Amino acid sequence: MTSRRLFFVACVMLITAGLLRVVAATDLVPPAPALSALPSQIEDWRGKDGGRLDKETEAVLQADSYLLRTYSRQQMPVDLFVAYYATQRSGHTIHSPLNCLPGTGWEWVARRRERVVLDSGRQIEINANVARKDGQEDLVYYWYQSHGRAVASEFRNKFLLVQDALTLHRSEGALVRVTAQILPGRAGAEDVASFVRALFPVLTHHLPE
Repeated sequence: MTSRRLFFVACVMLITAGLLRVVAATDLVPPAPALSALPSQIEDWRGKDGGRLDKETEAVLQADSYLLRTYSRQQMPVDLFVAYYATQRSGHTIHSPLNCLPGTGWEWVARRRERVVLDSGRQIEINANVARKDGQEDLVYYWYQSHGRAVASEFRNKFLLVQDALTLHRSEGALVRVTAQILPGRAGAEDVASFVRALFPVLTHHLPE
């Protein structure tokens, strides 16, 4: 079963890379978003910028722009990371946290999907995982966002990326990750989901439609 899944993943990646090469010459690049302009206060969450990544990490990430910021509510912090790619091509695409975090020493101890109901009544599906490193456990919620949609599945996101490239001649997209350390009396799953609920419609206005 594992070998069959790996074969399927490899096929998806090869097909995606091939199709993106075909449409590369006609790709339209939307104006880059000013992620730094994302409000420092979202509802009752107050944010503080977290600076920059080191040069080595930036080189691996290859994002056209990114944002690191910590938001807090009632002394409960959550860390926001947004990486935006104006175009995606073979070797220049969003890096899945499923692969990146284990490469830095984290291990996944729980993985699931969660539906978050926004104030508008719309539901979005995101990944709601738990990772562990050196005895520390973090909630790691993430999704892929483009054209006002949230996608939890990496494979579905690849499919939609190819579809956008073929029909819109655009291949931009963003990875949105929200993390919080699991500690007694600190941010829990309900707090992270509450932040996601407040963040998503605001962030949508700061990414190309």
